[in-house]
Amino acid sequence: MLGVLVFGILVLCVSGFAAWWVVGHPERIRAGLVWIAECPAVDRMRSRYPRQWRFVSRRFAPGEAAGLTLTVGMAAVLALGVGFEQMLDSVLENDGVTMVDRPVLHFLATHRQPWSITAAEVISDIGSPVGVALTGLLVGIVLAVVRRSWLPLLVIVLGGAGIAVINTAVKRLVSRTRPPQLTAVLGEHGFSFPSGHTTGTTVVWLLSAWMLVHWVIGRGAGRVMVWTAALLMVAAVGMTRIYLGVHFLSDVLAGWALGAAWAVTIALATMVWEQASRIPARLRGST
Repeated sequence: MLGVLVFGILVLCVSGFAAWWVVGHPERIRAGLVWIAECPAVDRMRSRYPRQWRFVSRRFAPGEAAGLTLTVGMAAVLALGVGFEQMLDSVLENDGVTMVDRPVLHFLATHRQPWSITAAEVISDIGSPVGVALTGLLVGIVLAVVRRSWLPLLVIVLGGAGIAVINTAVKRLVSRTRPPQLTAVLGEHGFSFPSGHTTGTTVVWLLSAWMLVHWVIGRGAGRVMVWTAALLMVAAVGMTRIYLGVHFLSDVLAGWALGAAWAVTIALATMVWEQASRIPARLRGST
C-alpha cells in the first residue's frame, strides 16, 4: 500500500511539473504544433474544416491573451477541477478512493518510528497556516523588492487568502469528521475534507516557484531545482498529514487538486493581466 501511495505522489509531481513546463514554454509548443500542421494528413483536415481550424489556430496566436498559455492553463484547471470533483463524490458517497482511506491510515500508523514522527511534525509545521503565510510573505516581499513592483506580493496574498476562504467553505459544506483520535499523533480539531495544510502549501509553494521562474530565474538547472523543491514540499506536507493520522488519503488528494487548480488560476490571471498591460505600450510605440 505504501508503494501505491508513493507512486501516486510521484505521478502528481511529474504531472504537475509537466503542466507547468507546458504553460511556461508556449513558443516551443507552438513550434511543435506548426510542424504537426504541415503534415499531409493535418493539411487535408485543415482544408476540409477551415472554420474549425481557424478557431483552433486562434487559441495559439501569439500576442493574444486567449492564446496558448491561457488555453492550456484553463485545460489544466478543468482537469484538476474534475479530479477534485471525483474526490468529493467519493467522500460524499463513501466509495471510490475512500475505500482505501482507513487501510492506508492503519498501515502508516503501525509503521511509525520516533524519529520519523519528529521529522513528519517538522514538515507538517512548515505547511501550517503560519508556516505557509511566512513562506509566502517572504517570497512575495523579496520579489517585490527585486522587481520594484507590488505585483508579486499581491499574487501571494490573493492566492493564500483565496484558498483559505475556499478551503473553509468546502470544509463546512462537506463536514467530514477527522480520522479516529486513537490513530492520530496530533490533536487536531475541525473538519477533515480537504486537508487545509495540503491546499495552503500547494497554492503558496507552487505560486512562489512560478513567480521565481517567471520573473527571476532564466532557463536552465535553476528552474528545475525550484520546481523540484516546490513539488517535493507539496508532496511531503500532504504525506505527513496522513502519516500523523490527522487526515485521510482522500483529504490530501483533494487538497492537492484544489490547491493546484487555484494556483494555476492565479498564475493565469497574472499572465493575462501582464499581457493586457503591455498591449497599450506596444500600440503607442508603433504610432
